[in-house]
Amino acid sequence: MTTTTRPAVLIVDDYTTTCSRCGKGASTQDTHHSRILSGWGTPDPLDKPCGEPFVAISTRRLEITTGQLTEMRPDLPAYAAGDLPAHLR
Repeated sequence: MTTTTRPAVLIVDDYTTTCSRCGKGASTQDTHHSRILSGWGTPDPLDKPCGEPFVAISTRRLEITTGQLTEMRPDLPAYAAGDLPAHLR
């Protein structure tokens, strides 16, 4: 039996960035989800990052452009809101 996992994508919002794989706060500077960061409030000290490598950067906000995402992470493919390919969802 083969188990497939969803790749980790950095999801950028106005005040937070999260990992699409585990849904916890992430840093735009990290290549892997290696630390938990929060936007509003303090993260639970028992929360652990999933450790997955980030394969793309995207957003759910229409006003955030792919150009802005590329400026944040030029090493990752950038996808505008709603444009994330099915294999990355």
